[in-house]
Amino acid sequence: MTAPRKPLGLAWIGYATCAWTVLFAAPHVWWGLGIPLGFPGGEAGYQHFMSATWRIVYDWVVVFLSLTGCGVALALVRPWGRTLPQRPLQVLAWMAFGVLTLRGAAGLVADGLADPIWSPSFLLGGLLFGGLAWQAHRMVQG
Repeated sequence: MTAPRKPLGLAWIGYATCAWTVLFAAPHVWWGLGIPLGFPGGEAGYQHFMSATWRIVYDWVVVFLSLTGCGVALALVRPWGRTLPQRPLQVLAWMAFGVLTLRGAAGLVADGLADPIWSPSFLLGGLLFGGLAWQAHRMVQG
């Protein structure tokens, strides 16, 4: 007997979430490599922020978490992911939803539209992970 197919909505949001994580990780990779392109606050902000070792480590942790998020998103929509326990994957997706949504909303409240890139990006990532977690939950329940 074959496993039931995942609904199209789950696949779409899973792939969109994975793409978001890769796009989010990309600037952190080049910032970690010493390239200030696109850093909030420009090159001066970059030099100040990256002047401490712990901040460089933090940047690479963000890359790791982003790639982990990509793996979680794919595991929730790809056939190989069905061999993994679904509940921990859903919990991770809900956690990403909470952290990213809070960060995005807080940034929008604190900065308004002064930050047209990063706060909305966090919010978008949070909403994608929330939609993914919700769709995956419905798949298990349904």
